[in-house]
Amino acid sequence: MEIIVRPPGSITDHVAYGMDGFVVSQMMKLAPSEEESVAERLAEFRAIQVELAETGALEDDSVMYPKPGHVEISKRLLAPHRVGFHEWRWPSHHPLVFPQIEDDYRSRRRNQTARLRMLKLKPRGSTIAIIINGFSSGHHIVERLMWPIQFFKRQGIGAALFALPFHGPRTRVFPPEWPGQDLRMVIEGFRQAVWELRIAIRALRQQGAKRVGVIGMSLGGFTTSLLGTVEPDVDFLIPYVPIGSISDFMEDNDLVPEAGDRQEEMRLAFRKHMNVISPLSRPSVLPPERVTVISGELDRLASVEQGARLAEHFGCRHVVFRGAHLIQTGRARAFGEAFADFRRNRTLPRR
Repeated sequence: MEIIVRPPGSITDHVAYGMDGFVVSQMMKLAPSEEESVAERLAEFRAIQVELAETGALEDDSVMYPKPGHVEISKRLLAPHRVGFHEWRWPSHHPLVFPQIEDDYRSRRRNQTARLRMLKLKPRGSTIAIIINGFSSGHHIVERLMWPIQFFKRQGIGAALFALPFHGPRTRVFPPEWPGQDLRMVIEGFRQAVWELRIAIRALRQQGAKRVGVIGMSLGGFTTSLLGTVEPDVDFLIPYVPIGSISDFMEDNDLVPEAGDRQEEMRLAFRKHMNVISPLSRPSVLPPERVTVISGELDRLASVEQGARLAEHFGCRHVVFRGAHLIQTGRARAFGEAFADFRRNRTLPRR
């Protein structure tokens, strides 16, 4: 079902649409265009598929997305000017399926520590949403400004800010190097994110949280959707302005490497390569009533069509608000619709 939450149009709509368009135009400049590397690129796709098959990851989901064992989590109050917030940290050493890149992957030391910023000190008995950042974000203060944290609080939902791999305090590189051109790194980054989120959910349960949900924006929305095909212990899931498929996103924005008369072969090979991390290629492990997809009507990066495909895949509700990807006019009403629906079907308690 699709619900349209649409306040009247305004000059803000034109600005929002234009800003998204500018970002898309800049991204198109990053598309590889070296036709001479087509054969090499296709050979790499085939090699990666062979490597995944040899590890058993294509047949056994417990290899692709293994369940984390016991992990020690340290907790500390943040600096005095931020008193009242805890930071949870734990070592993040997920087992790689591509051992040949282990030294390179582990060399990013800041990325080897997962972080969860708790904006509610006592989770016992509470409803907590793990909030996942979008691409190039992830810093605590920025995320507190970007998300409607106070609105969530009024809805009875506490927030825990999760930083994606290679983002925010987990890197000194900008823009982030993940996702990037290294296809093995792309897969490992999403595997690491899922690994860490499962640890975070378990830790919140152990601290007495009554309900734990996950809400992710853009790249974080894609990661949230992927989690919904791996981890059943999630009370509610909201992919927000999500990229539904990296393959679709690349094709829609002309980011698939140029391949001349082998373009279709390149497109299919890239899609097959991304299937292992694509929510649309994996069955959901959550009942539809626990999931709501939210899209922006004017969004030119994570389009309404991508959100609709995700909602159809999960069999869930699709809420569309007026805003775009960067200027998100009307998002509070959209979240309000999602939470109200969760209450009607008893996913969340009635207020």
